[in-house]
Amino acid sequence: MKLHPRLISSAAAALAILSIAACSVPQAKDAAAAPAAPAACRQDAAAALTGKSRISDADARQATGASIVRQIQPGQPVTMDYRRERVTIETDAASGKIVRAYCG
Repeated sequence: MKLHPRLISSAAAALAILSIAACSVPQAKDAAAAPAAPAACRQDAAAALTGKSRISDADARQATGASIVRQIQPGQPVTMDYRRERVTIETDAASGKIVRAYCG
């Protein structure tokens, strides 16, 4: 039995299409299904904390809009990666006063 050349090329094309389709990733049907971006810290609100007494993480989140709070002491080593959803609060251990607060 002899196979027709057109049948062979059609079968090859169908196989190629099925191979490509098997590798595709389905897209989300609803944009609401995508995870929400974390809330960004507000720099003006963070800077306004300077000079105030130490505050709790919950109060810092509410005041700055940040979803992550990092409480440190002046000179304490920290990572320098920028995280828009983080506020870093430097508090003097002796006085309990915030000496610097910044986003990132």
